[in-house]
Amino acid sequence: MAAAGMNVPALEARPSIVGYRWLWEAFNALDSCRVNAMSVGRIPWTAVQQYAEAHKLDEEETWTLHEVIQHLDSLFISHHAEKQKQN
Repeated sequence: MAAAGMNVPALEARPSIVGYRWLWEAFNALDSCRVNAMSVGRIPWTAVQQYAEAHKLDEEETWTLHEVIQHLDSLFISHHAEKQKQN
C-alpha cells in the first residue's frame, strides 16, 4: 500500500470515469428492454436510440451511448452464459 502523498503510477494512468456515470445509468435503464427467452437477449438498438432521443443526446453522445451499451451488453451476456454453464 502506498504511503499518503506518494505517487502510484498505475493509479495515475487509470482513466477517470467521473463524467461517464450516465452511461452506467443508461445501461441499467436499458437492461429492462432486453428480451429474455431461453437465454438472455441483447438490448435492442431501437431501445438505445429511443433512450438517446428521449434524453436529447447530441450525435457524439448518441454514438458513445451505442458503443458503450453494445460493449457492456456483450460482457453481460458472456457473464450470464458462463454462469449458466456452471449450473
